[in-house]
Amino acid sequence: MEENPRLRLWKVDPPDYGGNPDLFTVQIVHNGFFCGLGTNLTYIEGTVDYYDNCNVDTWSLLWIKDFVRELGHELTDRLHIYWCLPGKDATDGLLCIEKDADIVQMIEAAADHKELCLMVDHTNFLKQLRDDVVLNGGLSLPPVISPKKIPKSVSEASSSHTRAAAHEDEEQGVDTELCHSDGEAVVDADGEEDTDSEFYDSEWDAEDGDDDIFESQVDREVNDHNEPMAVTDLEDDATTGDEDLNLTIEEEEYLKYRFSEFNPEVGMDSPEFKTGMVFANATELRHALAAYSIRNRVKIKKTRNEASRINAVCENGCTWMLRASSDSRKEALTVRAYSAKHTCESTFELKALTAPFLTRYFLNEFRDNQKMDLATFAAKIEREFNMSPNRWKLTRARNMALTIIHGDEAVQFSSLKDYGQELRTSNPGFKFFMLTTPSKAHGEEEAKEHLSTLYWSYDACTRGFLKGCRPFICIDGCHIKTRLVKSGADHLETETRWSLVQAEQYCNGTQSKS
Repeated sequence: MEENPRLRLWKVDPPDYGGNPDLFTVQIVHNGFFCGLGTNLTYIEGTVDYYDNCNVDTWSLLWIKDFVRELGHELTDRLHIYWCLPGKDATDGLLCIEKDADIVQMIEAAADHKELCLMVDHTNFLKQLRDDVVLNGGLSLPPVISPKKIPKSVSEASSSHTRAAAHEDEEQGVDTELCHSDGEAVVDADGEEDTDSEFYDSEWDAEDGDDDIFESQVDREVNDHNEPMAVTDLEDDATTGDEDLNLTIEEEEYLKYRFSEFNPEVGMDSPEFKTGMVFANATELRHALAAYSIRNRVKIKKTRNEASRINAVCENGCTWMLRASSDSRKEALTVRAYSAKHTCESTFELKALTAPFLTRYFLNEFRDNQKMDLATFAAKIEREFNMSPNRWKLTRARNMALTIIHGDEAVQFSSLKDYGQELRTSNPGFKFFMLTTPSKAHGEEEAKEHLSTLYWSYDACTRGFLKGCRPFICIDGCHIKTRLVKSGADHLETETRWSLVQAEQYCNGTQSKS
């Protein structure tokens, strides 16, 4: 039994049609509006929904109207639905769905593309302002008549012929200010023509860069302080040579090894490559390639992946390519060759969208909100990259981010004694006391050492307090919440002692530490 198309719910993975050529998915972009014209046309503040299990045998315009009604929109004269042709975007690939021929074309495209995109124009924007939203482009421009420059020899011959004809008319007593009976204008008494039968540019009279006009029109004897000062002409070798720059050795080395360096803090969100760009190491270049693949939704494959050389290409015969190798001058990886043009189609299934990549990209988001749930995390990824990873990948990425923020407790505890011993050696007068108690955790057979109490003080802080501060001591405490110590002191006094105790006790109505 055939299954009707259904709306894909949130957090549901796309269906796997298993090579079935009759099924496809329709992506509908709605609740937004078109803005801009030409190459600046874009769809702003749109909502994306998907309808799966669409069948080419039953696909028709009625299904599209039912989808729009189900999404809560009324079919009015102002609402139009456009299909974005595969491999194109809103600037050059929109086709208005109005007749059965358009549906047939969508069915033919579904054989090669399992996801077709529809855009809803709620305000009739494209029909009012654009007449080029058709399959084969816009209308051609009308021909324009452009003036032509007449060579000097032709213009002199034409002017001499005109003067000879005017001289003959004067000898015969013909009034040159009158016109012929057929309405054609002639040369008047001043030698000017009334018609523009031939366009002539005066620049053809000038020779040697208009210097002859300057010489004939400018009086150099008049001292008006506007004449340029005389400049001695230099030979090309003297003007372009660099042996007379008088540079220091450091400046020459700086100019010799000056490259465009990649800044991961700024360029990792949307990487842009170019020939000569320098990367600190191969790991930084790999991360940049992964970010570029996800941001542009293209599948980048590394044909050679070594510490000193990385070659990357795009799949399916695309012309995009990048080659980078180590440079001994900068001790880094330099892009040797790069072609930025893509001839492939965008995809929404990328292996580069891994849990480590999500951890690096959203690490600051988890620093601000360490209790972020998976639903909020998935919504952020979908808004940023228009992709929905599965729940297991989201969980791994969140756990890795929290591990980076909190650190490994076992490693920190094992380094605590070494930290105290190093401070005793490098900072005489430093005091460090730590007490541990054996404790057996649930499910463990052997007891392990656990931190009980801890006290330390810095000698520099003690001497600074005694010499530069007033003798006023405050005791403040705070609770250890999970893995972090939440500071309970909001003051500007000098801290001289730190201690870690197990609990608080109340003695005779007063609170004390034990």
